[in-house]
Amino acid sequence: MSRRVCLAGGAATPFDYPMHLEPESMIANCIVETQHDIPDFHLRNLQFMVYSHFSVHFGKQLAPEWIVHDHLGLVGVPHFRIENGGNTGGSALYAAFLAVKSGMFDVIGVAGWETMDNVSQSQGSEFIALASDTRYEALAGGIYPIYYAAMAHKFMKENGLTEEDFALAAVKNRNNAVDNEKSQWYRGEYQQYKRDLTIDDVMKSRLMSYPLKRYDCCLMSRGGAFCLITSEEWAKKHADGRYVVIDGAGLSSCTIRAGDRLNFPGWTEMYGEGYPDMTEFAACRKSGEDAYDMAGIEYDKALKSIDVAEIHDAFSSSEVQIYKALHWCNKDNIREFVREKRTFMGGDLPVNPGGGLMGYGHPVGATGIMSAVECYYQLTDLTPKKHRSSKTYVKNANTGLVNSHAGTGTSISNFIFRRP
Repeated sequence: MSRRVCLAGGAATPFDYPMHLEPESMIANCIVETQHDIPDFHLRNLQFMVYSHFSVHFGKQLAPEWIVHDHLGLVGVPHFRIENGGNTGGSALYAAFLAVKSGMFDVIGVAGWETMDNVSQSQGSEFIALASDTRYEALAGGIYPIYYAAMAHKFMKENGLTEEDFALAAVKNRNNAVDNEKSQWYRGEYQQYKRDLTIDDVMKSRLMSYPLKRYDCCLMSRGGAFCLITSEEWAKKHADGRYVVIDGAGLSSCTIRAGDRLNFPGWTEMYGEGYPDMTEFAACRKSGEDAYDMAGIEYDKALKSIDVAEIHDAFSSSEVQIYKALHWCNKDNIREFVREKRTFMGGDLPVNPGGGLMGYGHPVGATGIMSAVECYYQLTDLTPKKHRSSKTYVKNANTGLVNSHAGTGTSISNFIFRRP
């Protein structure tokens, strides 16, 4: 269909651990902030709600979206909740995109949250590990830092990278987060440093699972986010100058276990023998290519076609793996790409100026929506207003990419945003 879909407003709460805000309050606060930016938006405009919440274990509440929906007073408005691991937020955005694209709805709210501070960090890691196969990996004591560490070590050796190369992503994102007063890093541990984080700080932080250190890992968080997905007709009328067009959208899947990807028939049919091995995010490549195709972006020109990106940096190594999956670099030049800091502010393609998961935080159901909102701020010139300064504002950005990621690359979405 030729109908264009837009993101016409959005906001996120501060992310923190702990933070004493209930899900219904978090979403209500986000909606109020959105209304300040888009005064023509009213709750009565909402025709459908998509809720994004990963694990009911944290809140000990089944169907928690019912409580949020009730609190907002949205009687009669249809809704459902999506749960898809770390890609829950991206999947909710994709569902809203399809619903508007189909012509069924003109105005959809997407709201996500997670309350991970209701449990200890060790208990939280156990809950998240329940997204791996509980009949096998969980029984063996597997948790996601272990899975990512195995991929990171192999990826590092195969591509001529070092631990310090991964640490560059950790330094970049946490230092970007200092310009964002809602970020968990700025609100928390940064207050002990009161200076930029360094590679040496990352290397000296506690080893989690080789080669990943504590500062190579994202932050367990509490927080919420909301965005408004609309038809372009509605956006032009009610959010003129404050909306972006979603020109491309892709959602793809892969095996739960990274090792099962070797010689998998479906991937062999698509990409030929030898791809992917256990270090490659094939679902990221496929969903990225789908989004590029929809947006008219040639793969080998993707780096030059995108001005800013918010991508899923659950671990510093996964961000670097995503660079390759999205065709920004390849095996021959990835080392130089990383070391030349081409994804830093002022580089070819600034990545995670909002702080990413390592800086802003990772309350799973809210994360993908937060990433979309941060990209939206860049393309509507709201970043200097929303951040502490213009330090993390990518001036004159016209095209943005938003990436959301689950499991060990088990489900991944990518979106292309453009100014109208």
